[in-house]
Formats: sequence, C-alpha cells, structure tokens
Amino acid sequence: MPETPLRLSEPLGIVNMGRRVTTDTTVLIRGLVPPRRKRDDALLGESLRLHQAALEVLQRIEQGDYQNHIPLLALIETACVVSRLTNDPESASLATSFVSSHAKLYDTTELLERSIEIGIKTKASGFDVIFMACADMTGSLLITDDRKMYGKSIEFGLEATLLREWGAT
Repeated sequence: MPETPLRLSEPLGIVNMGRRVTTDTTVLIRGLVPPRRKRDDALLGESLRLHQAALEVLQRIEQGDYQNHIPLLALIETACVVSRLTNDPESASLATSFVSSHAKLYDTTELLERSIEIGIKTKASGFDVIFMACADMTGSLLITDDRKMYGKSIEFGLEATLLREWGAT
C-alpha cells in the first residue's frame, strides 16, 4: 500500500522509517509512569495491562518501528501530568526529553485550521481535536486511551485504535 503523502513539513530522516502514529498523552503517560496503586486487585491488573500496552507502543517508537507525530503541546501536558503523578521534577524532565527526542513535533499554528474544522464537525474538545488534526494531516494512526476521542475520531473517518483494545499491529 503506498504511503499517504504528508501535508505538513517532514523532517529529514523520518520519512522512510516505520509506520506513522500519533499518540495522545493518555498513551504517553500510561507508558512512561507505571501504575502506583498499592492494592493488588482487578483495577491494578487492568492498570498494569494498559501500562504494558502503552510501553510496547513507546518501545516501537524508540526502535523506529513507529514514527510518532504529535502536537508540541503534548510536551506540556506530559510534563505537567508526570510531575503531578510522581511529584518528581526529574521524572517530568526525563519524560519530556524522551517524548521530544522520539517524535516529530508540530506547532499548534500548523494544526490550527484543520483543528477548527474537525472541532466544528465532531464537537470534540479543543485539546482532542489538535491531536486528531495532527493524525489527519500526517496520515497517522491515532492511538489513544480516551474513549470519547476514539469515538469522535472514528466518526470523523480517522484511522484510530483504543489502547484498551491494543494488539500488535
């Protein structure tokens, strides 16, 4: 199957790599921060399963099997949430460093018009439509653990997968 041409500028060296994906912050955070629940119960089991699935996605990105195309503001959200969950500034810094060094980042201005169009059509949240626009404009598979975002993405016609239903693709 021929690759979908990018409609945004492509960095040198990333064009001929693996499959294009757009991971939202639910996937980034689940993969970067292990579950902190102490009680050994079904909720911990599900959290560990989701962590492993997200970790697999991040490993595939790191290995070059996937090329991650994400909006720049994913770095801000990643830093804030990792800091809140770990109460450790160094963990937040390491997380943002990993994400930024393993992704093609798109400024919100590059995604603005398409985000507005998608938002008007889907009525999804402003934050979600920025990720949806990034996936749409880069021809990427959107990977999320946000059911609402997933549903809106599918309705809009994007290729998307829900982390909870993740299987090797």
